Amino acid sequence: MAEFCYQCTQDHFGDGNKNDFQNMSKKSNTDKGLYASVLCEGCGYTQVNHDGMCIHHETDCLVAENEKS
Repeated sequence: MAEFCYQCTQDHFGDGNKNDFQNMSKKSNTDKGLYASVLCEGCGYTQVNHDGMCIHHETDCLVAENEKS
């Protein structure tokens, strides 16, 4: 089954939908700079924070790469 990060969930399904990677880690991990490594259907292999948001937009996130154009 396809799994999507926060940005891809918003892009594909609209605002207000829960993303698949939300709560994979805790806010305390994000505060320490620790992130979950995931495979997002839209972004590819990337890292997400506790909210399921891609954190390396410029280097990992394929969706962000497409948005720069």
